[in-house]
Amino acid sequence: MRESSLNPLLGLVVVSLVLVFVGWQPPLSAAPSVVFALQERSVADERGEVVRVPTLEFVAQVRGDQFRNPELPSQTDYRLFSQAHFKDRRYYLWRSDRPEGTATASPPERLPSLYGSLEAPLKGSEALLPLPELELLVATDQQLPQLKRRTPGEESLSAVDALAQDLLQKQGLRPELSKEVPRIWSSGVAVPGHPDTVAALYRRLIASRQGGVELRQIVNLIVVAEPVTEKGQTAWQVQWSLAGIGPAQATPWFGPLAVADLNGDGYEDLLVRETRFDRWSYGIYSYFQGRWQERYHGREGSYASDLPSDEEEPK
Repeated sequence: MRESSLNPLLGLVVVSLVLVFVGWQPPLSAAPSVVFALQERSVADERGEVVRVPTLEFVAQVRGDQFRNPELPSQTDYRLFSQAHFKDRRYYLWRSDRPEGTATASPPERLPSLYGSLEAPLKGSEALLPLPELELLVATDQQLPQLKRRTPGEESLSAVDALAQDLLQKQGLRPELSKEVPRIWSSGVAVPGHPDTVAALYRRLIASRQGGVELRQIVNLIVVAEPVTEKGQTAWQVQWSLAGIGPAQATPWFGPLAVADLNGDGYEDLLVRETRFDRWSYGIYSYFQGRWQERYHGREGSYASDLPSDEEEPK
């Protein structure tokens, strides 16, 4: 009797030793098969009046821990995509760091849309509007895991601000101007083994006049940073960055963004909408195979009215 009662405990000890020896890896959860972001679209209602509705906009398909674009060479494939993903399909919504309920898709009248994107309106979800300016709402066919992340404190954010200013100067921005590009968004990122990871977005639209001509320059930067200890000294270091600085007609505009574990691998991803004048796409960036890197860049759409605002700061 005594020997048999010890066997389960011995087994737990052996399993624990094996996990310590080989190193724990986060298990894949029930990952979504498709990821959408919500956007606002203008449509005519049953009375012919133009109204704004929340719309699913395709981001990526998920295959294992990878992100993919669907192969859509023909109208038949577009219809199959619509049947699979839009015909009365329920999607789970994710905002910031928490679930936001569900919504049901309706088959669109046209695929792809006028803008070349794969999108479909949501039924009875007008309460979701207006959408946040800086935070993407994400929709998936499986619930996203709610991972524990740390909210960055002021000391951490100040350290990241200093790194951002240095990066902007390396991009050619004058030191005094780099200090005037504000941090407009920040978030902790859940990365096992890297609990203090911070992502931040800095952005400013600068207008100036040269020879009677108004020039507009976009300055925006995304930084992912964390404290690193080397030789007993701890300092904040940039793990990944994405800069866009240049004329408004040719420079990408970063945001809105979302932080979420989009493929169920236990690591949160950074999803960024990237607009270049009247064209846009989605990028996914995350910690993968030991470093931060681009994981996916999606289909490009063209939506002339979906432009950055005309807010400007004369310089």
